[in-house]
Amino acid sequence: MRARLALAFACFVLVMTSLGGFIRAQALADAERNHQTTVLTQAARFVAATVEEQHLRGEETDVVDLDRFVPDETELTVTVGDRPDVTVADPEFDADPDDDQLRVQETDGSTRVTITQDASVLEEARRRALNPLFALLVVLVLVAGAVGFVVASLLARPFDRLAESAAALGRGRFDIEPSRSRIPEVVSISTSLEKSAAQLQDSLRRDREFFHHASHVLRTPLTGMRLELEELAQRPELGAEAHGLVDRAVAHAGRLESTVTELLDFARARTLVAGAEVSLLELGSGVAQRWRDRLPDSRAVKAYVDSGPDVTLTPGPVEQLLDSVLRDVADHGSGPVTLRFVGREEHVKVTVSSGPDLTDPADQGAATIAEVLGGRCSRDQASGDLEILLPRR
Repeated sequence: MRARLALAFACFVLVMTSLGGFIRAQALADAERNHQTTVLTQAARFVAATVEEQHLRGEETDVVDLDRFVPDETELTVTVGDRPDVTVADPEFDADPDDDQLRVQETDGSTRVTITQDASVLEEARRRALNPLFALLVVLVLVAGAVGFVVASLLARPFDRLAESAAALGRGRFDIEPSRSRIPEVVSISTSLEKSAAQLQDSLRRDREFFHHASHVLRTPLTGMRLELEELAQRPELGAEAHGLVDRAVAHAGRLESTVTELLDFARARTLVAGAEVSLLELGSGVAQRWRDRLPDSRAVKAYVDSGPDVTLTPGPVEQLLDSVLRDVADHGSGPVTLRFVGREEHVKVTVSSGPDLTDPADQGAATIAEVLGGRCSRDQASGDLEILLPRR
């Protein structure tokens, strides 16, 4: 996006400067032609007055007399009454009639003077006048490109943050950073992302509450009914037919209890964000690299996957929780950091070691995040390690 905005800005400036430069070039060319015409006209008037004065005194004008009046790269023609024309040309004058020659003519009494200037004189004058203009246009385009890149970077930065927030939300993270931009479109999109993140987090919380409630309201009555049936089956006064009915009821209750357990386990194991799963090894490597980038170089960060490196899970919740722990590690810890990941069929365990200065998770947001995700977060008082247990979703 940044490159496209910069290119669009540079193209706009290029078009505007080209248009302005074309108009200015035409104006300079016309001004230079008018200047050359004025200079030649003044020279022709002077020659006409001089030759007319000589004619009135009865003197004839020859090539030698006119040679000192010939401007550079011009041709001078003098006609006095019925006398033959006298023409004098500068050695560098090009008499090619196809060139855009500049010609002026002035008359004084019976004397007519014509001065023809070589086209190269006007072309050279135009070139001298236009070269600074072209150089200015090139500088303007380069400056516009640099300014366009800066402006495009400033405009694209909030949208880049939005893209990062959307990607984080797609990985299952709910800690969307509010936008600090004043661009209405950015504010609107950021508000929508924050609202979506809050809705997803609330949905996750309600799912967890539903699982606990469903487990209680379904399993407890089934377990009680099965126990009563088993107790009933132990009574000796029941006949053989009654014993058979009770045994079948116990079997049905057991199958129903197993079905409820399978359904709840399937719901708990359901992927939080379909298609966003990564392996535990990839998650551990990414988290360790992010911690290395944020902590000083003097603090070593090592990550180990003790078991289950191929176990897949949604990375966002774990990243969000560990980022909360990282803030505490950066503020209070001082030693090296060790992360140990253990992957199981139903849960993932993460152990964070960073010395005894690590804050109790009850005093930070890690415990709250873990609770929302259906896990727990506790600190080993003996070693000071932080243990995080999360369901694998």
